[in-house]
Amino acid sequence: MKNNSQIHLFKTVLSAFFLALAYVLPFMTGQIPEIGAMLCPMHLPVLLCGFLCGAPWGAAVGAVAPLLRNLLFGMPPLYPTGLSMAVELAAYGLICGLLYPKMKKMGLKGIYITLISAMILGRIIWAGARMLMLAGGV
Repeated sequence: MKNNSQIHLFKTVLSAFFLALAYVLPFMTGQIPEIGAMLCPMHLPVLLCGFLCGAPWGAAVGAVAPLLRNLLFGMPPLYPTGLSMAVELAAYGLICGLLYPKMKKMGLKGIYITLISAMILGRIIWAGARMLMLAGGV
């Protein structure tokens, strides 16, 4: 049986791996303008982190990924895209981490319910954050 410090270390390493994936994946799709404009693969590692590491880790990776990527590479632009993306991705990780433990018993159906719920709620939260930012609320 693993103790709490081993589990914490494992989740830290796994979260760092997902954060690194969030940096690398956009380079693969960004080279193809037609795909790069439609697909942002930064979402995938954040969703996985929420599933595998839990809500706090998924939310942290989601919030940090676009902001650090902006600092290192200048993309996405910080305002309003990067900030609204940080809120959206944090919501994805948080919602996956909160819902999946409750849906785990349902098997594959629970995974789909969690994923679809996180994506819909994350987009709604993104829209609210974007509207606040563009209306001058931030």
